[in-house]
Amino acid sequence: MAVVVEPVLTEEKLRSLLDEGCEQAGLDFKTMSDLSITYDVVALVKDIAAMLSNELGGYIVIGAQDDGRPAPGLTARHLELFDESRVRSKIVKYLSEPFVLGVARHTIDGCPMVLLYVGASPKGFHIFSRNGDYEIDDSQAKGGKRRGSEFRRGEVYVRRGTSSVVWEPDDRERIIAAIVARHKEDWRTEYRDEISAMINVRLSAQNLQQLPAAAMTWRLDANAFDELTLELLRRSDHIPLRRALLQAVTDAASLDLPDFGTLLQRITSVAAQALTYREQPWFTDAVEALARIFEHPVGPGDRVANLERRLHIAAHAYGLGSLAVRMTNWPAVRQLAEQQVRGSEFDFYRNWFRYTIVNASRSRMLDEGSSDIISLARNVVRGTAALHAGVPADDDQILDSLCQFDALTGVVFLADPVGSGSPSYWPNFARYNHHRTEPIFVELATDQAMRRQVGGHDDEERIANAMGEIDAMAHQAGFQYDGWESFTYTRNMAVLDFLKRHATTRTHAN
Repeated sequence: MAVVVEPVLTEEKLRSLLDEGCEQAGLDFKTMSDLSITYDVVALVKDIAAMLSNELGGYIVIGAQDDGRPAPGLTARHLELFDESRVRSKIVKYLSEPFVLGVARHTIDGCPMVLLYVGASPKGFHIFSRNGDYEIDDSQAKGGKRRGSEFRRGEVYVRRGTSSVVWEPDDRERIIAAIVARHKEDWRTEYRDEISAMINVRLSAQNLQQLPAAAMTWRLDANAFDELTLELLRRSDHIPLRRALLQAVTDAASLDLPDFGTLLQRITSVAAQALTYREQPWFTDAVEALARIFEHPVGPGDRVANLERRLHIAAHAYGLGSLAVRMTNWPAVRQLAEQQVRGSEFDFYRNWFRYTIVNASRSRMLDEGSSDIISLARNVVRGTAALHAGVPADDDQILDSLCQFDALTGVVFLADPVGSGSPSYWPNFARYNHHRTEPIFVELATDQAMRRQVGGHDDEERIANAMGEIDAMAHQAGFQYDGWESFTYTRNMAVLDFLKRHATTRTHAN
């Protein structure tokens, strides 16, 4: 599967990267890098430059073999040189700022390791400002030294597969397309200004409602769209908003992937604001719009493109689920978790989450053994202001609530497989630390009203059996990540007592 690149440098993230088991365009493993040696410096800078040209950036892990297994060898001296300011000072000798770089040091299975996060270049690519010359000892070379250059001044490097190479025409076209996609939001702001000129006043929340219904469109920039959505909700002016959702469903299949992502973000923002301001009918309408797009994201015949877009939709729905968890809106959690889609291809997996994760796993877009729908959703939340209203975009509450939503989808699936449209479940939260998800199980075990709203019934036995089954699966799946540890390991008596009283299926926890 393609690694999910996000500005996260935790041990959790490092373990998930190692579990990829191979290098990728956005992931490079190195057994050793000694920044006191010029050759190692320029070799690292070459890979960083190539990662900068990726659409989302990438990761470099030092202290790992090519298959992701920890490689002994890094010492305290090596680690000391991987201070972020020191690394940056070496990079700027060859690449001009600005660029985004993060550095973290961890120990995995007794082996020190370094994790570098390289953000995508704000310019789309970086040009080397000087040669990457080096000199290394070589007894076969004249004078006992071999001289060379990893890169030349004026060159641009990209990732092609697992290699860092000089760009070619095809690479340039791809990078230019990515640059254009990044600037579309600026152009949407200009579009808002053009509409403003039409009415000869400054566009704002107070006067947006004076515009014709057609002005409410997903093509507005994010701030204007969110302001207008909120104003229309406040004024109960439903026609422009409903028209915008209907138009979005119509437009979706004809858009390229960047515009498709923008459209999803706008619909998701409507749903998020409806959740925040308790406008349930509009939440339902927005979720239904996502479901209708899910059914026909591109058109018949292009299975891979359809699946890729359905994965994007599922990640946006997960983002909404995390918001619903933080707001303790359990009916909304159930509504998202049990959403079903129509069509002959959904005859077995009628549930949109389960259909996506199973089929993305089979197509290697996700690996169910290490499924990363949660990281995909976390990036969605970062990029959608309405999904993290009142909480910093990278606050731990976001990741915690994503893990908790994932666990609650399991309760919905397993406690009511017919009603949810899903006959099975996989605990994606298992790869993350136990403390992120356990609180939602405690709340479920101690809050009868919550159980009724999440489960959709009063059958405590079915809820308890679902919890026990999820715990057993998560314990097995989370072992390799040092993630989920099981209810019996943490000895949370509220959960164990609930399972003892109500569960009838023997699992790891009971």
